[in-house]
Amino acid sequence: MTFQWTENLAVGVELMDEQHKELFARVNGFVEAITQGKESVVVEELMNYLESYVDTHFNLEETYMKQYDYDEEETEIHLKQHKTFRSNLERLKSEYQKKGATKDLNQKIQEHLCNWLITHVSKIDKKLGDYL
Repeated sequence: MTFQWTENLAVGVELMDEQHKELFARVNGFVEAITQGKESVVVEELMNYLESYVDTHFNLEETYMKQYDYDEEETEIHLKQHKTFRSNLERLKSEYQKKGATKDLNQKIQEHLCNWLITHVSKIDKKLGDYL
C-alpha cells in the first residue's frame, strides 16, 4: 500500500500543506519499512516524531481557527478529531512499549495513520483551508 501526498490533498494554506507533506512522508517511510521488514527500526522513531510534530501541526491549525474566528461547530469537530488522534497515538505507543513492534501493532499503526490522515486532511482540513 503506497501512501503518497498528492496535490488534491492540498488545503491551500502553504504552511499547513508543507506540514501535511512532512507527515505523509514520515508515515510513508513507515509503510515502506513494513514492506521491507524493517519496521522495528522505525516504529519508535515514528512514534516520537509524531508526538512532537502533531502537537506543532495541531497547534498551528488551532491557532488559525481562533485567529480567523472559524465556525464554532466546525472548530469543535476539528478539535475532537485532534483529540482522538492524540489518544489513539498514545494507545498505540503504549502497546508498542509493552509488546514491541509486532505485526499486529504495525498493521494497526499503518491503518490508523493512513486512514486518519487522508480522511482528516481531505475533509476536515480542506474545510479550514477553504475558510482561510
